[in-house]
Amino acid sequence: MKFLGSINVITAIMAGLFFVPIIVRIVSPFQNLQLRRFIDSLISSITILASIILSVYLTSLIRSDGGNKFLTGIYKIIPPLKDLVASNNIWIYAIFVLLLTALLSGLIDLLIMPVYRYVIGPLVDKVESSFRKQGGFVRRMVLGLCQLPKSILYVIIFSLLMNFCTSYNSDWAIGKQIDRSATYQFVNKNVLDPLLSSSIVKKIPVLLNDSFKDASSSLRNIHLTYYFNGMTLDNAVKSDSQIDSAAKKIVGKETNSKKKAYLIYQWVSKNISYDYDKAAVVATDPSRVSSGAIAAFHTRTGICFDYSCLYVAMCRAVGVKVRFITGLGYSGVEWGDHAWNQVYDPAENRWINVDTTFGNSGKNYFDHAGFRADHQDGVVQGQW
Repeated sequence: MKFLGSINVITAIMAGLFFVPIIVRIVSPFQNLQLRRFIDSLISSITILASIILSVYLTSLIRSDGGNKFLTGIYKIIPPLKDLVASNNIWIYAIFVLLLTALLSGLIDLLIMPVYRYVIGPLVDKVESSFRKQGGFVRRMVLGLCQLPKSILYVIIFSLLMNFCTSYNSDWAIGKQIDRSATYQFVNKNVLDPLLSSSIVKKIPVLLNDSFKDASSSLRNIHLTYYFNGMTLDNAVKSDSQIDSAAKKIVGKETNSKKKAYLIYQWVSKNISYDYDKAAVVATDPSRVSSGAIAAFHTRTGICFDYSCLYVAMCRAVGVKVRFITGLGYSGVEWGDHAWNQVYDPAENRWINVDTTFGNSGKNYFDHAGFRADHQDGVVQGQW
């Protein structure tokens, strides 16, 4: 029973999807290779896989940046599409994926049809004739190996499904099994991440070890009192004369609160580098790090907590109402604890979402239309 309890469900499913088709083909009653049928199946599998990957990528692109110029043009042609994107509804995106998969699959079939008819088909006939002369054991092994592309296809499709579902629901019941599956993480790192990432959709750092927490609760469900080495949030957002002077210089003569907030967002996003080494230290011994606005400003490095603290300090220095928010952020691969801000726009009488950490990736995260797509469970920890 202990052994069964230690088995990772996701790893077991992936192993079954990979090995079962191969084993079944090897032990099943002997059949001729029927190479044409195999090639047809292989091409079909590759076509479906390519279509699914492209479809998931395109929906991720739509989901990640409502300010993209190409998408902005589409929104003008089809206005309701923007509201659908902003709703962040998994079923809407599932429909997008299915429709795009069908469309792309048909296009790929049209493109490869001439190649199959005049090149692949004649070549397959010659290979099949030679194969019939081989012994029974060799033919069985070849038949088994011929299932390898299909096995890989099954594993990747399953991994894509897990990736897609967890990207929309951070509290999915099987999420812990996914996080602990070395097999899934290997496929995710070496296949999904390279395929689904680009200069447009970038992987953005979040904390993956519940670094923000008290004795019993994750940060997203509590109000933060102390952080890391016992520093209070009020101390963490404290400013100094150099920060105040820099903030005033950044906004210049600007008087509009939203524009001032945006100028500061741009400066923090561009001038503070994400400290991956600090993020790793936080996972093991938070007491070893210096945190907060002053540390981030003078070292020009930090993690999401530091970015958000510095943003608070600078906004306060120029009279912009600001909040410190904690919750979950989606890196493009997985969800993790995260911190960001909100600023108040008196002209529109609303709070605007701002993420200087994600903004460091080069994407716009100031009043971003799709902000809810990769930020969840926000809790206001402080307001100034």
